[in-house]
Amino acid sequence: MRELIRSPYAKIFLLGLLVFITAAFFSMGYHQPDEHFQILEFCNYKLGRSPAADLALEFRTQSRPTLQPYIAYAIIKGLSTIGIENPFTWAFVLRLLTAISAWFVICKLSLLFVNDFAAEKGKKIFIQMSLLLWFVPYLCVRFSSENLSAITLLYAIYFLLSYLKQNAQNKIALLVLTGLLLGFSFFFRFQIASAIIGLIAWIVFVKKMNWKEISVITVAGIVSVAICVFLDYQFYGTAEITPYNYFHYNFIEGKLAGSGIDPWWSYFQFFIIQAVPPISILLLLSFIIGLYKKPTSVFSFCIIPFLIFHILIGHKEMRFLFPMLFGFIYLTAIAIDAGVVKYKSKIMQYAFIIVVVINITLLAYRTLAPAQEAMKCYEFLYSYARDKQVTVLCKERSIYRLVGWEVNFFKSPNVNAVVMKNDDEIVDYLHKNNSQNVLIFNERSTLDTVFNSFPKKRIYCLLPEWMDKFDFNKWEERARLWSIYEISNNGKLN
Repeated sequence: MRELIRSPYAKIFLLGLLVFITAAFFSMGYHQPDEHFQILEFCNYKLGRSPAADLALEFRTQSRPTLQPYIAYAIIKGLSTIGIENPFTWAFVLRLLTAISAWFVICKLSLLFVNDFAAEKGKKIFIQMSLLLWFVPYLCVRFSSENLSAITLLYAIYFLLSYLKQNAQNKIALLVLTGLLLGFSFFFRFQIASAIIGLIAWIVFVKKMNWKEISVITVAGIVSVAICVFLDYQFYGTAEITPYNYFHYNFIEGKLAGSGIDPWWSYFQFFIIQAVPPISILLLLSFIIGLYKKPTSVFSFCIIPFLIFHILIGHKEMRFLFPMLFGFIYLTAIAIDAGVVKYKSKIMQYAFIIVVVINITLLAYRTLAPAQEAMKCYEFLYSYARDKQVTVLCKERSIYRLVGWEVNFFKSPNVNAVVMKNDDEIVDYLHKNNSQNVLIFNERSTLDTVFNSFPKKRIYCLLPEWMDKFDFNKWEERARLWSIYEISNNGKLN
């Protein structure tokens, strides 16, 4: 830590830390459902708060490694011992610890690689991009398998490079840490194996490490894999090899192909659209140039097999590539650094300013907005029902049901979600039950006219109330805004 504070880039590092912590606080929910349903809900099952029947299919196929749910379980049990029982606080702490871990390794690796850049401006751009590229804080706070696999891989690379830099035979602990972290990285996300193979190739063919050093890394990796296998046994209750189960379920049985098949070039298309032009186009072109300029970089050796593997797999999602984010930025910054030295025209300066403005705008939005719209609603309900029993009437599906699965982790024990077929059934319920603390969940901002005879008050909506003034052409009636109404059948409201 002292090295970061004394660095000439300390202000960038501290700004990055502030943005990461801010993102950890505001970025509630998940980027992709697996981040919640295959980690937090598995943890919730271990805590005794979720029935097995509500867990994702990976529980029954025993294809989800349990290292990450166990980490969440240990942290949550620790928080419970000091009286913290709010699941939203639990989730925030998980994001916060993840964010700090990611920030620290990014800073440490940045200092190791910063001398690869020729221009001082190029060095600053590299560090700024590593921490403040608009999607970096958002992705780095995710308690997801992709992110934790990336973080552990980066720490493994950092310890390995530290060992090579010191060139000291008595630093065996660094090799042990490298092996342990590679094993854990694999059990966070099995697909990282392709990058680990690339790293091993770099160790053998570029750095030419001797067999004793490689053996230490290998044995340590086997130890961490054994630990993870034991955790899986403890969780599932039977001796299971989850990497094999995952492979069999997704590739032999074809579950992954059932999620959709995409052409080989889809990742390039996904990136250009999702990373937002013109930033995405500049990044992609710079990345290709960076690969050309640094073919023997440790990151080139990791990324190329990783990318080839994922291109060959039929089903593609942009999140699958997230573990290579830091290496991608490094290679991209190498090309930008060369451009900074070579091109100094006014046009380039103006283009750079435009890109910076776009990046700051996107960074502010992505840092401050929740990752999933339902989480703010769940937090409101949890607070509303803190000291009373509440019934929430829902039409067609429970408010706590997302993408076909039940969200038990954030569910308050004081909230009873009752699912009705239609509005008429809800009205009939209200007439027959003379009870207070009855709420209606509606995916739109306004209720149907059948509720006009009941005293009602909207107490929650995804958008602030002042936005109602801009309901041009009644767009709010068509938008999914997650509203909650307090309603009464006795003429009184709380």
